[in-house]
Amino acid sequence: MKSITELPAWDRLFKRIVWKQIGDLQGKYILDFGSGEGITANHFAKDNTVVAVEPWDEMLKNAWKDNNYRQIIGDVSALSQFPDDAFDVVICHNVLEYIDDKKPIVKELARVLKPEGFISFVKHNRNGRIMQMAVLLDDFEKANALLDGADSTASKFGAIRYYEDEDIAKWVQELYIEKTFGIRTFWDLQQNQEKHQNEDWQQEMMKLEMRVAEIDAFREIAFFHHLIIKKNGQNRRKKANDA
Repeated sequence: MKSITELPAWDRLFKRIVWKQIGDLQGKYILDFGSGEGITANHFAKDNTVVAVEPWDEMLKNAWKDNNYRQIIGDVSALSQFPDDAFDVVICHNVLEYIDDKKPIVKELARVLKPEGFISFVKHNRNGRIMQMAVLLDDFEKANALLDGADSTASKFGAIRYYEDEDIAKWVQELYIEKTFGIRTFWDLQQNQEKHQNEDWQQEMMKLEMRVAEIDAFREIAFFHHLIIKKNGQNRRKKANDA
């Protein structure tokens, strides 16, 4: 059985924070779009029914499958097999940055989301990347280029095509951001790699990260943003029920 402690220290902390922000899910029907090695799909499959969609079959060679979930190899077109309002929760983590035409993806994820469900989007935050270039990597040229609106790159997946948090609601007007969390505000500023590996230190860092995740000043410079997205119709139904 695979353990999260096998992951690189930064990824271990990252996933622990994201999973905690999503919350304790039980008995839900979940779509993990762009599931990669299936680490998050495997995590939630323990207590839920999970469908994972991943276009790059290379990622599945070391897939995490301790818990049973359905794996589909394909892109957004694979979602056509699912009816409207199919899933309680849709997960889409660090996916849209690597796609040119983002709007059709978001539209299809919204289509398969149940009216009372939510989408968990994780995305790169440009401000955090600028901090990384200026402070950690001492690369003023790239920091200035990012400030001017340039894309960045990831060693494994290529160009990072940044988008703003608010763009999701612009692309699909039935969606709105319920919550925005920051992820990895402090982590990378601590450069002592030995500390990163220490589980007690990780737990203390996670507590601190969770404390500042919804404080504007810290969230603005976090390396990632975690958006909890819902449908506009939910507010209207709630108001009608409360009336």
